Amino acid sequence: MSGKVSVDERRRLVAESLRVGNPGNNARDLAGQVDPRAESQIELAVDEIQPYEHNPRRATNAKFDDIKESIRTSGLRSPLTVTRRPGESHFIVEAGGNTRLLALRQLWAETRDPRFRKLVVLFRPWRSESHVLTAHLIENEQRGEMTFWDKACGIVALKSRLEAEQGRTLTLRPLEDALHALGLAVNTATLGLHLFATERLRTLGEAVTDLSGLDVKTMQPRLNALKRYAQTRSSISEDDLYAQVFEPVFRRIAQQYPHTGTFSVATTCEACEVGLAHHLGEPVESLRLALRSKGDSESQVNPSAPVAGSSVDGAEVDELLTRARRFADAVGISGVIQPEPQSPAGLRISTLTGGDAEDPARHRAWCLLATLLGQFEPNAASSNAPEPAFLQWLVDPDDPSSTAFWELLACARRSGGLRRQPGVAGEAASASEAA
Repeated sequence: MSGKVSVDERRRLVAESLRVGNPGNNARDLAGQVDPRAESQIELAVDEIQPYEHNPRRATNAKFDDIKESIRTSGLRSPLTVTRRPGESHFIVEAGGNTRLLALRQLWAETRDPRFRKLVVLFRPWRSESHVLTAHLIENEQRGEMTFWDKACGIVALKSRLEAEQGRTLTLRPLEDALHALGLAVNTATLGLHLFATERLRTLGEAVTDLSGLDVKTMQPRLNALKRYAQTRSSISEDDLYAQVFEPVFRRIAQQYPHTGTFSVATTCEACEVGLAHHLGEPVESLRLALRSKGDSESQVNPSAPVAGSSVDGAEVDELLTRARRFADAVGISGVIQPEPQSPAGLRISTLTGGDAEDPARHRAWCLLATLLGQFEPNAASSNAPEPAFLQWLVDPDDPSSTAFWELLACARRSGGLRRQPGVAGEAASASEAA
């Protein structure tokens, strides 16, 4: 008898050692087997694995077609990690990989190619629902594939699972500690934004997909200010205020969003001001004046509130800061915009350093920001006329950084908060004429 062992025999021996049955068995055979007690590699049929039904990332992966084609041509390069709940016959994706699994399922259904029927996976013994949800949150976060809303909903779902498993309610600090123990780095301030957004902003409908953490950080204090104002005028509770005043505004925005595809924090908050004024039976300007006066009295403890000499109120500063930072992020100069109550626009821009200062595109973006905020110094930066590529960027509707700049410009013009240095207006006009 030959000393060589066939491939099929090797597979049988490995399967027996892992106690998962012969890899050629179907799901019904596997269901009756004992799962490995330690992390192991096993072979499964693609239809024996289900996507994780509570995957926090809801949006379809924009690279799905590319991933599918890569698997078609080169096979699955990164093995899936799976686990199995006690008592269930099927396996689930344990830590990311739902997109790859879907691509494999489609390829098997379309081609019936044996390459896509079976795959070697990394099996991990079942731990808990919270562990699996955490693993998916971490994986999606590392890949940068989650919106603020998806992460907020994932965190809230994880909070509920942890509370069920631990038999207690988790306030912000214990929740932060529990998440850190699971490997999720998130602070109480961010957790507060997650909880507020999911509890109070859900009626924005599809518009929530556009929410950023900064958007929520801007909205929450403005809505809280309206809440405090309402409670000084009536005995309305917070729940009733949202149900009767704010949520009708949110639902109108939700109805408009499929047609506009845009969401504005400033517009939403202004509509809530109008709604509250109508509810209280008073002019909206009186309400806004009262809020502005309140903001002035709190300026010493609120760095974003207006001070003497500033022509922009707190709400306008909030939106300017949001837009300016969004633009700076889009062009790669994050961190240059900071609140500055003493400046005319309520903001300041710091000088570019290192490679950012040498990069032409980032330098141009900085000049635009500095000009808008009245802090452009001709001697500190080149005054070359815009080149054709720059003008093309300005009018490109598909460039997100260009769109962000135009939104910032519109906001700045509405606010009337621009203060140009002497000579800047003339230089800008000359540049426009040259273009």
